[in-house]
Order: sequence, then structure tokens, then C-alpha cells
Amino acid sequence: MAPEEPPGRSSPESSLPSVAGIPREKESPEVAATPETAGGGKEEASPEEETTVASMPPQPGPGVSVPGAGTGEGGIDIVKLPEERAFSMEGPLWARGEEELVYKVEFLGITMGYARFSFLGKVLLSGKEAYHLRVRAWTSDLLSVIYPMDDIIDYYLDVHTIAPLRQEYTKSKKRDDVAIYDQEKGTIVYRNRKTGKVKKRVDVVPNVYDPVSLAYYIRTRGLEGEAEEHSMYAGKKLWEVSAKPLGFEQIRTDQGEFDTIIVQPVLRQGGEVETKKEMRMWMTTDERHVPVRMYAKFKKIRTWTLVGELIPGQQGG
Repeated sequence: MAPEEPPGRSSPESSLPSVAGIPREKESPEVAATPETAGGGKEEASPEEETTVASMPPQPGPGVSVPGAGTGEGGIDIVKLPEERAFSMEGPLWARGEEELVYKVEFLGITMGYARFSFLGKVLLSGKEAYHLRVRAWTSDLLSVIYPMDDIIDYYLDVHTIAPLRQEYTKSKKRDDVAIYDQEKGTIVYRNRKTGKVKKRVDVVPNVYDPVSLAYYIRTRGLEGEAEEHSMYAGKKLWEVSAKPLGFEQIRTDQGEFDTIIVQPVLRQGGEVETKKEMRMWMTTDERHVPVRMYAKFKKIRTWTLVGELIPGQQGG
């Protein structure tokens, strides 16, 4: 459920400057402390499989055992927990009750579509507790005439690390797939959800994230300084990502006015900082750390900009 009113500010203690006249707080909030894909050796692919190795050498990291990883659709049991266990007072604040965040996405100043992030509670994934997150993305009315899209991804995240264990894709244009993360071995297996047939294997490092799970990890941890690096698999590449706080700013959106901390994701590959992508994220300074605005600039033939901004839940359809 989207915030009903702007949260109060309780900024992390750091040496950050003030932004837009918003002073830096002295006291830091108490947040839940919680701790992404490149190739190792290539596995032999059968005629029904494709094995992919991401573009960096493997790096060590803590692992997460995923019961049932590598089995077909019917081999995974997903059990919904009773409400008192699905929404307990333990864990990050965003996971203590139903939460829905809706964003308007603009590209080059034109509204392209919307994205809804819904937290649905904890479930048992083959006996292992996992956070169930559903992300729906769809195109705006105008764009849907020429490019209709209404896709859903169900995420199952490890309750301790917030790293992904399983992703289920329901797409409007392609066959539905499932991605199974073996966080201990460092692999991702993509299967057809109906037949269980392996479509692709990717060799990854242990404890790997994707952009959505990493954003929720940052929300869980908060920012008291530049965050440690984590591996993230996106765009068929492995990135080492850290989050650098830049300052504070009070911003106004259709959802209301918020006191925020500005976060800059820093992407590295092979030790080199990515300079063709520039990103910013504005997160509320309360303990929920709600992303209010996201900005990305891509330098290709010309500079492209992408902006996502929090809106009231009833907007966007």
C-alpha cells in the first residue's frame, strides 16, 4: 500500500551536504541489518539447453541454499503462510504489512507506462521462508496501441539476504518462464514454466542480485555511508554495484511531499566504473526508505533519460 502521507525525516548520520535547503539530521534511524553474474567454467549444454557465461570471472561470496533449485515447475512447492506469519513484526518495515508502490515511467519526457510493486507477504518456497514480491509493468494507453505490454514478474527473495531465489515471468508476448537461482553454486537456470524444459543456464557468482532485489536490499539496510559492493546480473552482464549517498532533498510528487536522501548507484565491471550510465534514486529518510523518484541517463547516439516517479495507487490503471 502506497504511503498515505509524507513520512517524517530521520536521516542517516554521515558527512553528507544539505541539498535544496534541507539540513542533515544528526541521529541515524535503527534499520534491520542484512547482508550479483559472471562465468566460471562453462557447463556442457544438451540440445535442449543453452549455457551462458557472463562477462566477468567468478568472485567468491556467501551462498544461500535453495531447496528444489534446478527442478521443473512441478518440483517446487510454494505455500502461502497464514497472515500472522506472512506479515510479522520481524524483518524490514516494508515487509511487515501489505505494501503497494506505483510509479509513472517517462522516457525523454513522454509517459511510456507504469510499474506496480506489491509486497504480498512471506511464503514457504519448498519449506524455506521467502518474501513474495510482485512487479507488474504495462504501457500507457497511447503507447499500448503500437506496443502493448502487460508483464508480471513474481519474485521470491531470501528473507535473510534479500537475494532472489526464484522469479516467475508472465509475459504478454512470450512464453512464460521461470528463473531458478542456486545462490550456493552460483547459477541461474531458466525453464519453461509449463514443461519444465531448460531454456538457458547462466554461470553466476554466489549471492547474486538483480536490480529489483538489490533495490529492496538497499531499502532494508538503509544508508549510513557508501554501501559495500554487491554483484548484480542485468543485461546479460555482471556488475559490481555499490550505493553512494549524495545528500538530502525535499521533493514534491503527485503522491505528496517527501524528505529524501539522494542515492547514486555506482556500477563497476572488471574494476572499471561505468561512465555511460548515470543513475540517481531519491529514497525517503524514514525507516521504510521508500524510493520516490528514480532517474537514469544513458549516453548512446545521444543522451536518453528515463524517470520513474511515485504516484497515487489509483492512477495509471
